[in-house]
Amino acid sequence: MALSKPQLSELLSVYGATLTEIQRYAITMYCDYDCSLSEIAVERGVTRQGVRDAIVKAEASLVKLEENLHLAQFCRNLTVALDNSDTNQLKQLVKQYVSKE
Repeated sequence: MALSKPQLSELLSVYGATLTEIQRYAITMYCDYDCSLSEIAVERGVTRQGVRDAIVKAEASLVKLEENLHLAQFCRNLTVALDNSDTNQLKQLVKQYVSKE
């Protein structure tokens, strides 16, 4: 698991619907509720290794989606522009994102 829990949580908030139910549950409990793999395994009635595998696969899926779509980065940039009330930056960000193929 190469990404930090906050980074995973951010990607989960953007792309979580694309994960399987067990992947989404495992990574949510791991990142957002700071549960250990053992705690998640007991809760789900699966092995600790099964939980780890679900989290590793989920992370790989989330990272691949971000590498291809850049939605999390786009949201971060929009948030900064909104916080700064920078309408020109907002227009530029949307134009750049929409014009990507």
